[in-house]
Amino acid sequence: MTGAVKSSVRRERARATRLRILRAAAALFAEHGYAGTTMDAIARAAGVAVQTVYLVFHTKPELLIETLMVQAWGPDPRAPAARSWIQEAAEAPDGARRLAIAVDAGVEIYRRAAPLFPAVISASSVEPDVRTAWQRIAEERHASMSQLVGRMHDRGELREGLPAAHATDIVDGLHRHDLYLAFIRERGWSVETFKAWLYATLCHQLLPAAVATAALATDSPAVTGTSFRAALAELP
Repeated sequence: MTGAVKSSVRRERARATRLRILRAAAALFAEHGYAGTTMDAIARAAGVAVQTVYLVFHTKPELLIETLMVQAWGPDPRAPAARSWIQEAAEAPDGARRLAIAVDAGVEIYRRAAPLFPAVISASSVEPDVRTAWQRIAEERHASMSQLVGRMHDRGELREGLPAAHATDIVDGLHRHDLYLAFIRERGWSVETFKAWLYATLCHQLLPAAVATAALATDSPAVTGTSFRAALAELP
């Protein structure tokens, strides 16, 4: 076996170990919360020595943050492909389609990461590193929403008289994890119903009235291929 092959095998083994630890951490943090989950328990669940967990992730806060990122964005959360929907929304033909993409893909992130939110929120009150990471995630979400609304403003897609800054606040205030948890966990809505409601609300808030009405039809090109298309027809 050549040196290059050996190096490739080592990298693949390291990657597999890392993902195994992350999967174990996700399950335990979701079930037992931050305080109730230990690095020893994560190591046992992952089938590795606890020293390996510390070698890979160094601290429990760092492991929680990385677990959240992987749950939200996939095994390589920093790769461009993980966030391709943001580019897709930017390149959409009109504002309604931009909103549909942002709702469909963005809420899926909440669906995947939601089991970890209680642990992250709890940890952020006692762990400065988690608090800083959580704030950074919120800032990144706001920046993404600002770019989306900025594109809509530049192309004249916002309703007349709506400033871009105010529109950004509306999107940022509605398209967020805590509202998702309130509707899904507290009120028992399905994810598709929440998506349909969020899309409809954003259309009414941001788009000209006639454009919003057309965008909410189930045969609208704006919602073609979305997971919430059928749920639109069921909104009261």
